[in-house]
Amino acid sequence: MNATRTMTALATILAMGATAATAADFKMKIGISTPEGYSYNQGLMAFEKAVEEGSDGTIEVTVFPSSQLGGEAEMARNVQLGTLEAAVVSTSNISPFHPEFSALSVPYMFKSIECAMHVTNGPVGEALKTALQDKTRIETLGYYTFGYRQLFNTKRPINSVADVAGLNIRIPPDKYLERTWTALGASPIPLPFSELFPALQQGVVDGDANPIASIQQFKWYEVVDNVAMTNVAVGMAVFVINGDFMGKLPEDLQALVRQAAADSVAVNIAADAAATEAAMAFLTEQGVQFTTPDLAEFRTAAQPVLDAAAEEFGQDMIDAIGAAQDDC
Repeated sequence: MNATRTMTALATILAMGATAATAADFKMKIGISTPEGYSYNQGLMAFEKAVEEGSDGTIEVTVFPSSQLGGEAEMARNVQLGTLEAAVVSTSNISPFHPEFSALSVPYMFKSIECAMHVTNGPVGEALKTALQDKTRIETLGYYTFGYRQLFNTKRPINSVADVAGLNIRIPPDKYLERTWTALGASPIPLPFSELFPALQQGVVDGDANPIASIQQFKWYEVVDNVAMTNVAVGMAVFVINGDFMGKLPEDLQALVRQAAADSVAVNIAADAAATEAAMAFLTEQGVQFTTPDLAEFRTAAQPVLDAAAEEFGQDMIDAIGAAQDDC
């Protein structure tokens, strides 16, 4: 009987030892507002796989989608506090910590998504990263995109700036989007994102500017007939991590995390492009009409908005953003 108890106790100790040996030394929770399958999430899935495999399980990564850990502003604060290791949040939601991040979401600031990445991967992006880390101990691991904001509406095809006049366009709380639609002749209507679908149905608003893939995902095509490829703005987000958490990692694991994050950006960009292409095909089948107006006319009409951005952020920063796009 005693021998049996001894063997049982030994087996328990061995099992506990095996569990301890395989347990992760570092656990990284990542919060994100978007649902599974979104381009941000696909980038994070690639990051999770690379980090866990590259660290032989020393780092355990868990992604919490669909705002399970709170809204983006709350997650950004928690990354600063260290109660959350990492998150992907829009530039507008990281800007309270460093206002210059808002320059990345100003309409018609970028020629293209590729050009936006030239900017964030160059001196401008590095300066923003350094300033944020110095102020808050939040490290920027990379810049994600959700693609272009394209104008969609329930009223008519948009072939020129003149066609925008008189439309009621829903906006988030963003002063530069508000100024842009005003400059283009529309009436900006502040409205929570969650209220957009019924507002379109009821005629409270005529349209909005969001990614093509979102028109499919949120079923706005059920009430929207027209999409204009106006490239109003490139949607940008930052993949951020708590600096103290990074400091606890050995240098080789810090390098692994940073490289995995850099690689995940390419996954995000490719996933967004694929989702956009698939959504355009789907929406065309649903009878949605696409138009391609002259973007030069839209940029010219929006110039007062860019002038206001230069006044707020400094002409030097705006010039640096422009110079970074010379070769793209």
